[in-house]
Amino acid sequence: MVAYMDTALMDSPLTLTSSETLQHRATGEMLFLEGESPAGVYVLHSGEVDLLFGSRNGEVKALRVATPDQILGLAAVVMGRTHDCSATVRTRCEVGFIEREEFLRTLESNPSFRFNVLRQLSSDVNSIYDDIRALVG
Repeated sequence: MVAYMDTALMDSPLTLTSSETLQHRATGEMLFLEGESPAGVYVLHSGEVDLLFGSRNGEVKALRVATPDQILGLAAVVMGRTHDCSATVRTRCEVGFIEREEFLRTLESNPSFRFNVLRQLSSDVNSIYDDIRALVG
């Protein structure tokens, strides 16, 4: 699963929850590490974040670059698993952090939000299928 969600499918990332804590992060800072249990999700408001994963031979590979209005750490929080990639700040950014339990409460209590999360995760799966087809085709 991809570790982010594009909030363009929602009204505004700022209306996700009143419990969002804004943070300014410098280039090179880690938001989370691959294999780490998620503390919550990060809404990327400005800047860029590199999503990276460790390959089987130990090399660090780029997955993609997250841009504003994406939610980082989404799959890990929703699925209750560890992060499947690391998130490193590429350019100075502003992120909103939402604790895991608050995010899950919002997901449970807001059917429209829940549907948008489901739609984004489905879109991510389709994107992965496209990537696989490009690799083998």
